Amino acid sequence: MSHIGVLGGMFDPIHNGHVEVAKFASESLSLEMTKLIPCSIPNHRAEAVSSADHRVAMLELAIKDYENLSIDPIEVYKDGISYSVDTLRELKAQNPESGIVFILGMDAFNNLNRWHKWEQLLQLCSLFVLARSGENVNYGIATEIDLLNRKVDSGETLLQKEAGSVFISEEFNYELSSTTVRSKLLLGEDLSQELNEKVYSYIKKHNLYN
Repeated sequence: MSHIGVLGGMFDPIHNGHVEVAKFASESLSLEMTKLIPCSIPNHRAEAVSSADHRVAMLELAIKDYENLSIDPIEVYKDGISYSVDTLRELKAQNPESGIVFILGMDAFNNLNRWHKWEQLLQLCSLFVLARSGENVNYGIATEIDLLNRKVDSGETLLQKEAGSVFISEEFNYELSSTTVRSKLLLGEDLSQELNEKVYSYIKKHNLYN
């Protein structure tokens, strides 16, 4: 069975950390395709600063040179709150022959039980969790999702089942947030190391995040 990676987020703006996450997951698991899915109206956080059109345009510029990364605007042009479970259900309907790997950070994973219909997520996908330096699995979430029986010890094992498995990767240490990027943009600091050159030019051209 082939597998599709799914990386959701506000991408407000997309920065090099997002791209590195997508590349890392794609290469680690030899995924057929990794979809970056910008959120429209989030459930647990503030709405985006930039419009959906701007965020999609920046995504297109950032991943243009990566043939196994793509943008899926499945959430940004629909009404209402973007729930991951609904997005995954729709993606599964569109790709019935492929397994889905949901890519997320440890902080998001530790709050999984607060997500809308979170129990159904593990019926639709497997989880590829990136553990940042110093982060550990919350005991409560580990118990609630029965992590002992879901956790696997390699990416290869993660892909052996269509859904329900969890792999925690401790090999990815790139730390950068869009909040930090927006703060630096507001202060007029140089972001040539944090942003794709074309994305950086787009932000300045359209006077975003000032």
